[in-house]
Amino acid sequence: MSGVVLVTILKPSPKVKLVQPLPQDPAVKVYFNHNPVSSYQDPYRQFTRKGDNLEQQIIDAINQAQSTVDLAVMEFRLPKVAEALTLAHQRRVKVRVLIDNKYNKTLAEYTQEELARMSRHDKQAYEELKRYPADALAMLRSNKIEIKDDTSSGATKGSGLMHHKFVVIDGKTTIISSGNLTASDMHGDFGNFDTRGNPNNIVVVPDNSQIATTFTNEFNYMWQGLFKSHKPKRYPVTIPVGTGTITINFSPASRKDDIATTSNGIISSYLQQAKKSVHIAVFVYSAQQISDTLGRVHDQGVEDIKVLIDPDFFRQAYSKAYDAMGVCPRPGKKNSLIKVKPWRKPITTVGFPTSSIGDRGVHSKMAILDQMLVITGSHNWSDSGNYLNDETLMFIQNPMVATHYEQEFSRLYQTAKLGLKTLASSQKCELVNSKNTYKNSLLVNLNTYPLEE
Repeated sequence: MSGVVLVTILKPSPKVKLVQPLPQDPAVKVYFNHNPVSSYQDPYRQFTRKGDNLEQQIIDAINQAQSTVDLAVMEFRLPKVAEALTLAHQRRVKVRVLIDNKYNKTLAEYTQEELARMSRHDKQAYEELKRYPADALAMLRSNKIEIKDDTSSGATKGSGLMHHKFVVIDGKTTIISSGNLTASDMHGDFGNFDTRGNPNNIVVVPDNSQIATTFTNEFNYMWQGLFKSHKPKRYPVTIPVGTGTITINFSPASRKDDIATTSNGIISSYLQQAKKSVHIAVFVYSAQQISDTLGRVHDQGVEDIKVLIDPDFFRQAYSKAYDAMGVCPRPGKKNSLIKVKPWRKPITTVGFPTSSIGDRGVHSKMAILDQMLVITGSHNWSDSGNYLNDETLMFIQNPMVATHYEQEFSRLYQTAKLGLKTLASSQKCELVNSKNTYKNSLLVNLNTYPLEE
């Protein structure tokens, strides 16, 4: 029940309890598009729905811009954000937009040959794109707003995604999102009015030049054509914000780096400090080191460990749900062994959130430790997030912020399917040597790993 404020109404029984909005720290505000205690008018589908309007937070910040707007996001499709950027550009605000090369394409630029080669997922996304009231990228281009991607200006594409999702306004206000600027991530699908968008969160840090400078430096590397492993080595930065601190780290790291200095390694170092509780809700969870660390934390006496993973990734053979519940996937048919290390003391508080058909179970990449520290950003807990993609990882030390994330976690957990019954494809693991290698534990070709958006 942590993070939920209950107010008892003094009326004759039965007593009614109402959940009320939580207070925000003015120095770092957080919002959730499935927040049960707020509502807004869906700007594209025109009905009132529960949740925070994440898009409007971004629009409001852009509307206040006086000198610069830097926006980096994997996919950009929202016309109302494009309109706000256009108005800023017309006010002589310098606007720069960075996206992933796969999505740097207007609707008119898709060829029949490309459409024929599309995966089922990409075809669905293309059909959804046709339903938007306007083409956001075309709007920006027609207004001479410069757009770059991870192949522009001679940039080397590399093997991962430009997966950042942040906006910096006037070198002062920074917004960091777990979601892309699409209707499906923010609001819901045009073709399914029952959807409410993939569960996502954003962090708004107003009037903090240190935070803004940290993100502007990252943006500038990419604007100059330096993406992924071509950027210089960067180290975590911790900045006082409000009543706490925010620590920022950017991916990717080199596989030659000490893993402790990578984003996954830093997540592990924070997990090691947990004393009472660890609540995780992530899109992808496949990082072995993080799983091993969390298993040791459990061995050391932290009983309140709960893990939620998006259902599309929960049962994948590389999912660390198997480790936490002490089982192995049934053998596959590929030919590269991936290590599975079942926990010494398995837990059953692992599962996947459920949602309306069309929405992800969870798209946030978040965790709350001891009701004090929040982990969030764009970074998936995977090798792809650690070594391939341009990513943002944030650690927010702030009990008020943590209360908001606990409320969102509780909401997700109440919808979840949990325990071994969710892993019908699992089997008992057979130890074959002292190095935690398990017979027939998992056979899968490493080259088939998804980039894990």
